[in-house]
Amino acid sequence: MKLMYKLRTNLAANIIGTLVLLLLVFSWLVSVIGYISFTNAFKREYSETTYHMANTAATLVNADRIDDYLADGGSSPDYLQSKEYLDTFCVKMNLSIVYIIKVDTTDYKRFTAIFDSVGSDTPYTPWEIGYQQDTTNDEYAELYRNIYENNLELGTVYRTKDLKGAPPHITTLTPLKNSQGKVVAIMCIQRPMKELKDSRRPYLINIAITTNILAISAAIFADLFVRRELIKPVRRVVSETVRFAKENKKGEELGAVSKIYEISSLGLAIDTMETDMLNYIDNLTEVTAEKERIGAELSVASIIQENSLPNIFPAFPERKEFDIYASMTPAKEVGGDFYNFLLIDNDHLAFVIGDVSGKGIPAALFMMVTNILISEKAHTGITPADVLTEVNNGICEHNKADMFVTLWLGVLEISTGKVIASNAGHDDAMIYRSGGEFELLKTKHGLVVGAMQGLKYKNFEFQLGEGDKLFLYTDGVPEATDKDNRMFTIERTVNTLNENKEMPPHEILDAVKESVNKFVGDAPQFDDLTMLCIQMNGKKEDNMLTVDATIENLAAVTEFVDSFLEENDCPMKTQMQIDLALEEAYVNIANYAYGDETGKAEIGISKNGDEVTIVLKDGGIPYNPLEKKDPDTTLSAEEREIGGLGVFLVKKNMDSVFYEYRDGKNIFTMTKKI
Repeated sequence: MKLMYKLRTNLAANIIGTLVLLLLVFSWLVSVIGYISFTNAFKREYSETTYHMANTAATLVNADRIDDYLADGGSSPDYLQSKEYLDTFCVKMNLSIVYIIKVDTTDYKRFTAIFDSVGSDTPYTPWEIGYQQDTTNDEYAELYRNIYENNLELGTVYRTKDLKGAPPHITTLTPLKNSQGKVVAIMCIQRPMKELKDSRRPYLINIAITTNILAISAAIFADLFVRRELIKPVRRVVSETVRFAKENKKGEELGAVSKIYEISSLGLAIDTMETDMLNYIDNLTEVTAEKERIGAELSVASIIQENSLPNIFPAFPERKEFDIYASMTPAKEVGGDFYNFLLIDNDHLAFVIGDVSGKGIPAALFMMVTNILISEKAHTGITPADVLTEVNNGICEHNKADMFVTLWLGVLEISTGKVIASNAGHDDAMIYRSGGEFELLKTKHGLVVGAMQGLKYKNFEFQLGEGDKLFLYTDGVPEATDKDNRMFTIERTVNTLNENKEMPPHEILDAVKESVNKFVGDAPQFDDLTMLCIQMNGKKEDNMLTVDATIENLAAVTEFVDSFLEENDCPMKTQMQIDLALEEAYVNIANYAYGDETGKAEIGISKNGDEVTIVLKDGGIPYNPLEKKDPDTTLSAEEREIGGLGVFLVKKNMDSVFYEYRDGKNIFTMTKKI
């Protein structure tokens, strides 16, 4: 008991004991952290390599023939060869199972086996092709759903304990897509995790041995250091104090001991340092809190700005006539660039891109106000020039900061491809004609919005045909600079567009952004990078008839169109007007398009809302009937010039007519509200 009491009250024993205890706790913490870190790192490595294995295995199967494999029961040479490849891959890669399943997408609770390869040292029995099984595991069912519906590229399931005879393993699921990019099946790879246990055990043993050796060494060193540097000096002070108390004689002056310059200086220095440190911490805490507050506000502002722009693509998945994609990458947390697009009605798409003067929060606020005003005015159906005029007047009334914005605003008539647009000091758009190259669409510019009240902006028009593309951008693209202060330029922008001209809009924008980033390199981004691209896919015609362009087929053409009109409850008077216009247009093709030869005529009809569109195509001699001057109907038949009356009747009976020559064909389009 006396020994224990002395140990508990001994300064050296308390210091060394506490230190040893702390080192042991530290050793335990290091082991736990090492265990967790090793396990997580191992899982990440396993997940990544297994994902690559799944992608490699997917190349061994023709995804376009999944349904064929099920239909012929796996008897085709193509299936047998793929099965052999998968079996070999499973064995060579030391995998438990490689299997491909087709999931019932009604509820994702049932699947059908297509391929199933089993490793050499596993408890599994391979499924036959066509084997069906219910999925009782909700985790797998949810992964199936995300792969089919949400384009999930990787799903991973860990099993670290034995389950129904199956040893610990990792299962990786990846989509199997056909040549059209549609998910048709799921590739699943199961890999045993025996290596995790085998590798982790010696790793933990090494950590335990190392940390314990270090703890013991540190304890020995601490004991020697504490005894020499702390215990002995304290004992000298204690000894002198006891001697003075017992002898009550003048001895070594304690005042001298307690007033040593180094000790008092150290105490004063520590006091001063603590005071300074506390003040510094208080100031630092205040500055950090302010910085965090500003950072949080900027983060919220960035999210608000991002959500104020349409950022879900495809934007109009139900509309197949066109495709649109846009992106905005701010130079700071928030930017002054913006884009927007919206359907004014079923046949008109408004789209805009703008660049506000300045950067940061003021530009972002100005940008959001401008975007809201444009959206409100565009919904009223007025022309782009009128929209810009009203927005400019509204901004100028409250523009005390003297900010301004460049704008390019257009409205696309989806059924015809006609674009009406207006430009307020913005960079010229770039246009691609199907089969050609991207080039600048040079137009007249108005003054920037916000510069002066009372400005009147002007419209301009152009046509987008099937396969044509329109590319809008802010000056952050051509004026992006590298570390040598060289600009990306309009020329490089056009070249990049032409290198990717056949790509869809989102791939075009990705290519331009990648090209700009590669050019800029490590140089900081000084300006916002904003782009928008529209592609006309062509109006899908609900009905199409192809006949020999002869007078004898006029009845078949009329019957084809009348049948469609009757199905859509077209009034008889309107049907007669359409029939008259159709007859004039078709007879013109039959008589003149191919001369003495007989060619083909294509007649397509579709309905959009309450409007019917009829398209007549022929591969004959290029001829625009709309160039013919309308006859003077005030004159008698003998006095009028010959020709032109048929086209005149077409114009009178239809709401609009349009001609273009594209891809070697005359295309004559007529529309009529029914």
